[in-house]
Amino acid sequence: MRLLLDEMLSPVIARELQARGHDAEAVAGHPDREALSDPEVLALARAQRRAVVTNNVRDFRPLHVEAVMPGGPGHYGMIFMAGNYRRTRSDTGRIIVALEAKIRQYPGDEALANAEDWL
Repeated sequence: MRLLLDEMLSPVIARELQARGHDAEAVAGHPDREALSDPEVLALARAQRRAVVTNNVRDFRPLHVEAVMPGGPGHYGMIFMAGNYRRTRSDTGRIIVALEAKIRQYPGDEALANAEDWL
């Protein structure tokens, strides 16, 4: 599974996942991506065959439902983080380990396609 980390997640997480051999990109740290709306982030993830990792459940859950409706464009997965899931600098290692577990759980680009999971 390839990941696209939404804007609230540090690009340090993506870089560390890359260093560990995983295909992960971040919205944060890329000026051309930081201005994207949530539907545009999902479209980018879809175009790159990536699952979106976000804690923005309020906006991405409806996008998930819309994408998987009959005739919808689908997506390559969404990994949600609860609003109370800590994302401080000291939590970076824990987030990386949790995302690595999801990558192992869902090997391949389509393993989480049109579905969601939670950290």
